[in-house]
This record gives sequence, C-alpha cells and structure tokens, in this order.
Amino acid sequence: MDYREHYRIDAIEFDYWGKDQFSHAETRRNQTVFELCTVNPGDRVLDAGSGRGWFSLWAARQGAEVTALDLSEENLSKIKAMNESIHTIYADACDIHASADKYDWIVALEVLEHMVDPKSAIVNWLQHLKPAGKLLITVPYREIINYSLCIHCNQKTPVNSHLHSFDKDGLIKLLNHNGYWVKQTRLFSHKLMVSLRLHTLLRIFPYRVWKFADRVCGLFGDRYAYIALTAVPKD
Repeated sequence: MDYREHYRIDAIEFDYWGKDQFSHAETRRNQTVFELCTVNPGDRVLDAGSGRGWFSLWAARQGAEVTALDLSEENLSKIKAMNESIHTIYADACDIHASADKYDWIVALEVLEHMVDPKSAIVNWLQHLKPAGKLLITVPYREIINYSLCIHCNQKTPVNSHLHSFDKDGLIKLLNHNGYWVKQTRLFSHKLMVSLRLHTLLRIFPYRVWKFADRVCGLFGDRYAYIALTAVPKD
C-alpha cells in the first residue's frame, strides 16, 4: 500500500478527535512544544503533518496565520471546522512545492520518524522558511523500533509506522549538513516518569513542576522518550 493511502485510511479508521484524546503524558509533551515555539501574533506558521490539529489550533489562538498540511483530508476538514481561519493543504510533508509561501515557523511534531526520506523533507522545508524563520522538530529519542507481521502482505511492518530512530548527534548532523544551524535541543518526557506514574500524579500541578520533575529524573540516566530541536537557515 502506498504510504499516502495508509494515512488517508488511518484517519478514517481511528478516532483522534474524541473526548479525552490526550493522555496526561501527551498533554505535557504538548506543553513542552508550546514553551519552545514562541509564536507571536501575525507570525506565519506551517504545521507540517498536522494530524489531529492540536498545534494548529493552539497557534491560531495565539494570533498566528496558520497553515495545516496533512495527508488526511478527513483530519484537515475537522481542523477547518474547528477554526475557519486556518488554511489547509492536502499534500505530502516531504514535498510542499504546491505552496510558494514563506513561513516564520515550520513545525514537524512527531512527523520525521514516519517519513521515507527525512533528508528530502528538511531540505524541502528550508525553501519555505523566511531568512529569519525557525524550524521546530520533535521525534522519539533513541527509539527501539518494533515490528509486527502484516496479515495482508505478510511483510514486516514497523509498529506505529515509525521508519527511523534518531539520537541527538544524528539529528543535529542531519540538520547542520542540509542548510540549517541548530540553535536548541531539549530532551523531555523521561521514561522514569512513566514507571513512577508521575505524569498522573503531577497532573494537577503547573507545567513548571512537571518540567522540574522531568529534569530530576534525567539525573538517573539518559532515558528520555523525546527530543525537540529548533534550527534556523544558515544563510
């Protein structure tokens, strides 16, 4: 099956928009993104691989001019229904030549690991960043990719459709060798937080308390689940 068809069917078969769609851990991951992405009113923002649209909707509430790009017309129509000001593009995040626009921010949140050719994607995004624009990427950190056997094609299939695993040095190298300067990296969502159920126990506390606990867990080893990276064009 072509990967474009995969994501079209995925959005139809699974409800990503129901009540309580975010776990406590996901809510904290989202808050980490909000902290790192300093969107200002009037900024032009591209949400590449927008999925269920949580970032697009948040950025629009900050006063940004938001474009949500995704391979699911189903998801895009739901985003548009929730906020008509958000522009939507049905396209592959690896190839957004359909748009000649330039953006202050391009965000790709847990997207790069799904892409057949991550290098082509980030090179393509560079063409759509303003000279002072920023790219924000989040991906699973040092993920061990597991496989299952597809009952239809009898081939190994990666769980969660993750095709790549990234570490800090590899991700920085990928960006620096393809037209970007990496400005910031952040490891977050330590696996000890899950083991100790701290996401649930700290749910009533402000984000800053969760962030402090997450950093303390880092003292017990580099076992974070996610990495975020911000980069700017070299020229």
